[in-house]
Amino acid sequence: MSDSSHDKGQQLAVDIKGVGKRFKRNVDRRNSIKERIVRGRSRKPEDFWAVRGVSLQIPKGSVYGLIGHNGSGKSTLLKMIGGIYRPTEGSITTDGRVASLIELGAGFHPEMTGRENISLNGSILGLPKKEIAAVTGEIIEFSGLEEFINDPVKHYSSGMYVRLGFSVAVHMKPDVLLIDEVLAVGDEEFQRKCFDHLYALRRSGRTIIVVSHGLGQLEGLCDEIAWLEHGQMQEFGAPTTTIASYLRKVNSQEAARYPEVTAVRAAGEEARPGDQTLRVRTAAIVDAAGSPLNHTETGSTFQFRIGFTTSEPVLGPNVRIALQHESGPLVTMIGNHRLGFDMGTVSGDNTFDVALVDNPLLPGRYRVHIDIFDFTGSRLLDSWNDALEFAVRSQSGEIGQGFVQLPAQFRLG
Repeated sequence: MSDSSHDKGQQLAVDIKGVGKRFKRNVDRRNSIKERIVRGRSRKPEDFWAVRGVSLQIPKGSVYGLIGHNGSGKSTLLKMIGGIYRPTEGSITTDGRVASLIELGAGFHPEMTGRENISLNGSILGLPKKEIAAVTGEIIEFSGLEEFINDPVKHYSSGMYVRLGFSVAVHMKPDVLLIDEVLAVGDEEFQRKCFDHLYALRRSGRTIIVVSHGLGQLEGLCDEIAWLEHGQMQEFGAPTTTIASYLRKVNSQEAARYPEVTAVRAAGEEARPGDQTLRVRTAAIVDAAGSPLNHTETGSTFQFRIGFTTSEPVLGPNVRIALQHESGPLVTMIGNHRLGFDMGTVSGDNTFDVALVDNPLLPGRYRVHIDIFDFTGSRLLDSWNDALEFAVRSQSGEIGQGFVQLPAQFRLG
């Protein structure tokens, strides 16, 4: 699919027609004079199309997302919309003032202060001095850099650059705002602040075009999403539908690449915390029948299978399994004592299974940490960090925001 069709009467913020961008790729690099003499003349650079034959109509006041793997052409397309690159073929028409959050702080002068750079960026965007002065206070307050605003920006950290760059771009009231992955930078509090402001810009009728790998964020923010693959349009439309198609492709590619890989891991003999009267030997994910899995699915029951051995009988071990999302946060801790399950006395080689009923985990990758205490919970027997890593997928390709799917029910009336 390569052409979008919107209501003919709808006003467009960006009209992209048959756009392509070609680069020259040097495939035979000779880095030294010696190499050039020994190996002779290098071959001519090859043509490489980063984007080819893309057409999109982005309505005014909409939030439009661009998704795809690294190298799919998303950022190149965004830079053409922003005027950083000129298309090799096709045309792009934009209506109104365009501000880019592509390379934050790229337009800052290092010797000038934060305050001076606010004025400079406003002038570049074509704002009158009066308008710049009117929003300067808001920009400084939003960035949280009051203490450093009169320092040269060459002394700013990358996080401070991000704060000031975002604040400047969104407060200059652009008609079209371009965002490329910059929201992944900065602390969590500032990210929330950024998203709140983007929602406010959306309500005020601004057009936002955003590139991100945060599919959950895009699903909640965007009116429509376009999926690019190898520089060409694959699909566009409603966020949930387009993201689901993209994830189905990603899942099928991953399954084809790792057909025999299962999430089973054997422990080595390395030293670990705990007195080791009980030591975990293996960790795996298995289905309800006990067969090894290479991934799990949201809503389908699966089990953690833990193999262990003891050097002496152990009374009522307290097993705690921590699940950590790939992005860092702890999702939950599962413990047999907390659930009221007593193993009694265990000895020798043994296994125990922990079933996650109707798996509530949303798609993503998760790490498993295993800690085992004695029955009092005060003496550590074994601790195996990063015992296991596994993927959770959705059968339909859908995603959600957050880490878990709660068993909610909706009623009307």
